[in-house]
Amino acid sequence: MNKKGGIFYGWWILAAGFMIMTFLYAPIANLVSLFTKPVTEELGIGRAEFTMYYTIMATTAMITAPIAGRLMKKLDIRVYMTLFTVLGAGAYIGFSFSTALIHFLIFAVPMGMALAGAGMIPVSVLITNWFHAKRGLSLGIALSGTGFGSMILSPLVTWMITDYGWRTAYLAIGILILVVLIPLIVFVIKLSPADKGLSPLGEEKTSNSLPNKELVGLNQKEAYKTVSFWVLCLGIVVGGIVVNSMIINLVPYLTDIGTPAQQAALLLSLASAMVIVAKLLVGRLYDKIGLIKTLVFIVASDIICFLFLMKGNLLVPGILYTVFSALGSTAVTVTPAYLTAALFGEKEYSAKYGTVSLFTSLGAAIAPIVSGLIYNINHSYGLLIKMLIVFAVVEFVLFFVAVKTKPKFALNSDIPRKEAV
Repeated sequence: MNKKGGIFYGWWILAAGFMIMTFLYAPIANLVSLFTKPVTEELGIGRAEFTMYYTIMATTAMITAPIAGRLMKKLDIRVYMTLFTVLGAGAYIGFSFSTALIHFLIFAVPMGMALAGAGMIPVSVLITNWFHAKRGLSLGIALSGTGFGSMILSPLVTWMITDYGWRTAYLAIGILILVVLIPLIVFVIKLSPADKGLSPLGEEKTSNSLPNKELVGLNQKEAYKTVSFWVLCLGIVVGGIVVNSMIINLVPYLTDIGTPAQQAALLLSLASAMVIVAKLLVGRLYDKIGLIKTLVFIVASDIICFLFLMKGNLLVPGILYTVFSALGSTAVTVTPAYLTAALFGEKEYSAKYGTVSLFTSLGAAIAPIVSGLIYNINHSYGLLIKMLIVFAVVEFVLFFVAVKTKPKFALNSDIPRKEAV
């Protein structure tokens, strides 16, 4: 039972998760395009070659994800998260001293480890552990830190690059990660409510018939035997290609079609702000209207955003692109975390989500390769945008099949309700 009086400690966990996504995950995943031109122009390397570090980073995150999911159960959570956070900060500091492409490729490895090990996986696991009720909304709030981080850091980083150079910008981000997050991890983070003598939010209402520590769902091996699990993972890969292909190409694309550099940076910042609202909205929709309807909403937003992006050099279509792209991006943030619990339950959640995150990272890893191959066909982003619309449709079909083939124990998880599964 939760202690009466005071603020439920889970809200502090939620705030910590939000900060981690703001200052660690957002710079790594969302600010790549700000550095592409200045770094490649100074070092004399091609854009495609430079963005290969993103592929290495995402591949490392993919490899790290299932390992990280298991390590969380074996190590003290504070030691675990401190280690991975230091790796992320060190990678940024390393970038600031890089003088050749090989240096970026090397430092991409610890950066990828941090992305998975200190970012998405622990935050999603913490929210799942602490919140039974309002889980979708809580995930949305915590993960919206990526949008908030991009919104506040994008103009700041742009200013630093312009006035002080890209090396200073990389160094500042690395120091910021250490100063802000390490104290937060050490003094706030608790893996589960039991560590504080508490119960998850809503447990009294959702698990009356179960012992306090008994979790519902499939274990990791059982989940691996289902069609639903692997179709979900494939859908996440396709979603990762859709979302990440334009994240890494947005600013170059906009400037290529005549968008002023300042307007392109403004749209990137605005898109990040829209992500905040989008994750809150989508998290709430999962709680209220169920899986299928929410997935339709997400994928439709993806398709609409690309239609507006075709005229992204114009202010109004550019702004509308940011709105719908933010909604569509939840396919690889809120959606994998929520569907893992909704389709396969809470039992061994960190291990199952670690595997699911592997495929989130795989989508991010191959996005530069896929987008680069399509771009090189006619050296235009127009064909890429059209292909991403096709991929978005494929993404929805795969998610739909995953939901419809979900294990029997989760049959009621798609019913609109006030309490999360």
